[in-house]
Amino acid sequence: MVNPVILVLAVIIMLLSLGMIFAKNPISSAISLVGLMVALGGIYALIGAHFVAALQIIVYAGAVMVLFVFSIMLLNMEEEKGEVDFASWKTYAALGVSLGLVGFLAVAFFNWSQETGLPTPDIYSVQKIKEIGGNVVAVSGLLFSQAYFQFELISLLLLVAIAGALVLAKRKVD
Repeated sequence: MVNPVILVLAVIIMLLSLGMIFAKNPISSAISLVGLMVALGGIYALIGAHFVAALQIIVYAGAVMVLFVFSIMLLNMEEEKGEVDFASWKTYAALGVSLGLVGFLAVAFFNWSQETGLPTPDIYSVQKIKEIGGNVVAVSGLLFSQAYFQFELISLLLLVAIAGALVLAKRKVD
């Protein structure tokens, strides 16, 4: 049986994600994303992943959202005046591609979960994490051994994004 608080948080996440997508103001969209990240951290805390919940709130709801809001304010984004043109073939093409991608990912995830059997209790069960030395040791061990390349790639991607934001901001000032 699923905890009813998790279901409430899931509904809040769905509503905040819709608010983020349909917000006319970029700052309102960013605030909805902050609420979404905090609610997701709440779900992590309820399922017993307290370290991941703390990271979710500190890193994503804190640091990353400060970067987003700073970028929005730096670029001085104005409200878009245009509306979605539902008579255009491009709108329907984008909708078809999006639905096709979602369908493909759903089928791929279903097939993957049938082959691997989710979750994998032997690899990182509660007992195994206690044997390793706790959540911090397990996460840092994975991060700096198996996922080291991905970790460095994400840091490079963030650096390029910051440089791109500065170039775009300088171009607007000139």
